[in-house]
Amino acid sequence: MDLKPLLPYLPQAEVLPLLDHWLKDEAFDLAIHRPRATKLGDFRPPKKGARAKITLNSNLGKYQFLTTLVHEIAHLRVWNAYGRKAAPHGIEWKTTFGAMLIELEQECTWPEEYRLAILHHATHPKSAVGGDPRLQKAILSLDSDSAFTLLADVNIGAAFFFKGRQFKKLEKRRTRALVEEIASQKQFTIPLVAQVEPA
Repeated sequence: MDLKPLLPYLPQAEVLPLLDHWLKDEAFDLAIHRPRATKLGDFRPPKKGARAKITLNSNLGKYQFLTTLVHEIAHLRVWNAYGRKAAPHGIEWKTTFGAMLIELEQECTWPEEYRLAILHHATHPKSAVGGDPRLQKAILSLDSDSAFTLLADVNIGAAFFFKGRQFKKLEKRRTRALVEEIASQKQFTIPLVAQVEPA
């Protein structure tokens, strides 16, 4: 598979040989998809008479695109090795994805914040990048030209705006925060990696 068409979406050409190494024996189709609100990319196992498929959103920043691509390639490799015997984000996928992130760090030169974040993520891979505030913060800082605040960075008791509504952060949980909407006094949980605007 010729991966050169992916160059405009990737942070650097240095990663192409590694991607080629991972994919040289894999049969699949790759498509750039229109932006989707619910996912950054996905892996679809092969249907009868068709090949497996990886899709990635066209509007991702370059580091988000690369990290999502590696995540989905891990799904492809696990599917081809184990089929339905492996859970989608089970131990086989976590082991494969973690090893790929370590290889990614070793084979290419990265900004320090991304390098350290992917090494940290490799030890406890999450089913979504958004489950790891450290990695998400590194990716957003590299992909964005403007300042941003994650809900993880908001102090308990502080107010913030999210999607045009004002909330107060009540407590931090594992990957989400319990918040209270100021106007309605209703409580919700919002992912810690959500981008918010301090009040």
